[in-house]
Amino acid sequence: MRFFYNPAVFFLITAIAIFAGCSGTTNNAEEENKPDHLIKISREQFREEKMQLGNTVMHPFDEVFKTNGIVTASPQSKADVYSYVSGVIKSISVNPGTYVRKGQELCSIQSKEFINMQQEYLGSLAKLKATESDYKRIKTLYDEKISSQKNFLAIESEYIMLNARIKALKAEFKILHVNLKNLEAGNLSSYLPILSPINGYITLLNCNLGEFIDSQTLLMKVIDNSDLQLYFYVYQENVNKLKEGQLLKIYSPDNTADIYKAKVISIGKAIDPDSKSIKCIAKPEDDLRKIFINDMYFQVEIIVDTMSARAIPSRAILKAGQKSYVLVKEKEEGDNLYFRKKEVKTGIVSDGFTQILGDKPLNDILIKGTYYFQIQ
Repeated sequence: MRFFYNPAVFFLITAIAIFAGCSGTTNNAEEENKPDHLIKISREQFREEKMQLGNTVMHPFDEVFKTNGIVTASPQSKADVYSYVSGVIKSISVNPGTYVRKGQELCSIQSKEFINMQQEYLGSLAKLKATESDYKRIKTLYDEKISSQKNFLAIESEYIMLNARIKALKAEFKILHVNLKNLEAGNLSSYLPILSPINGYITLLNCNLGEFIDSQTLLMKVIDNSDLQLYFYVYQENVNKLKEGQLLKIYSPDNTADIYKAKVISIGKAIDPDSKSIKCIAKPEDDLRKIFINDMYFQVEIIVDTMSARAIPSRAILKAGQKSYVLVKEKEEGDNLYFRKKEVKTGIVSDGFTQILGDKPLNDILIKGTYYFQIQ
């Protein structure tokens, strides 16, 4: 009967045997140093499985505390769109997610109120011309002591009121983006276009064709994602660990592999009575526009301090219950390498590295290819 060598099976059997033996043993160092506790790996296996040896290295670790926050546009990059007059939605030119530019038409409103405003303006303008003529004539008579003061004050009051009304209507038409030259030429419009106040994306569309709306109806929301901010919250006992310019790490709970950076730009000065936390603001240093959704939830790691400590790649750590081990090369004989399982105390884990506690460095550790021995 022939036996065929399979490296994967060999490693799995070896690992099971080693860790099965460990689970029932004591912490006697002398017992672990017996030759039969060595793990043999052939040089051929070492090459085929692309295993790698390494030493503990000095690696930077961040001391952090965690909180949460949301990413949204800055206040000057968000706009709520309303109509200044009541009416019925005549047309809608955009969809949620549409990018629009400042001044672009979003929708239009058919409005009797708007028509009445135009009529009032043209009527007041025509009346002003006649009143102005009377005002100048009576003022001349009054200055020459021919007309009475009562007549002069009456015409002056009317003239001033008409001027004020026309100026007020002009101010309203400016808000409504009405072309006064067209209007003064007698070209009344039966509908009012609603224009975007900023560049950005439509994030809310809150109107339908034929719907009656008034000045309190929120029609749309526009958000410019070129200027984003992170709002995050810290409790009172942690706020003294913050300072402006401090670096944060942020990531989505659904994708912890993609880590972004942000910098603290504002620390709140009041405690929210409900959450008992303090609202702070940070500016993302990385471009989040590709993943941006307004009020997107992020996990926040606030870096309090950075230290350097001995560490190895986390993949080199073997777990057996609550204990952590590494495989240290004991010797080489012929075509084989022999490794001893050594218990280690671990500390901080960050960026794929694990801190190894203790003063003595470790050398010739199996830092790649330990997956065959990862038996809990």
